Amino acid sequence: MGVGVKSLLVFGASSPTGQHIVEEALNNGWEVTIYGRRTLQKHSENSQITTLEGTLQDESNIRHAIRNATVIVSVIGPSGTTIKNTPFPGFYRRMFDIMREEGVRRIIALSTFSVPHPNDRFNFTCHMLVSMLRLFGHSAWRNLIDVAATFDQHGSDLDWTLFRVGFLKDGGPGQVIQGYVGDGKLGMGVNRVDVAKWVVQQASMKDAENLGDKPGISSA
Repeated sequence: MGVGVKSLLVFGASSPTGQHIVEEALNNGWEVTIYGRRTLQKHSENSQITTLEGTLQDESNIRHAIRNATVIVSVIGPSGTTIKNTPFPGFYRRMFDIMREEGVRRIIALSTFSVPHPNDRFNFTCHMLVSMLRLFGHSAWRNLIDVAATFDQHGSDLDWTLFRVGFLKDGGPGQVIQGYVGDGKLGMGVNRVDVAKWVVQQASMKDAENLGDKPGISSA
């Protein structure tokens, strides 16, 4: 990577949200590397994208992906209500160790409103949705909580942001609202294209914002 070149590493690039992030990053002059179990054809055929395949347990390949990254973006997470062996907290712990060893500090990762924030206020709709997930998809809910705890407990010396969302939608583009549950501004839904815009803007900031925080974002 040349001096001054911005390099974005994306985990979860094959997901609908990840695809929007890759496209937004390329449109804003980033060099993009993607890492995952599979590579989409449109990514493998794009000469602007470096593609690496591997599992979340493959430390050697993960290290190779992280090396030379300017910012890491992760939109991986539970894709259903039942998860066995909850791989994500351990993945992030390993990632944080590698980031320190490779001198990479910035990571922006996806979470949901299942993870509480001290600035949140009661919102009936959010309360019901989180309660239903906790009851009927407890292992997925537990995984989200454990990932957030991993950032708090094991990433305190890194420049992380865990952004929280409710429903991911395919509409937009719209206006991105950043805030906290129950603040009268933040909604429950966010367009994937708006997530991509917000994430790339956050990654591009010279003076990073939302460090060590878990803001919510929605679309208006």
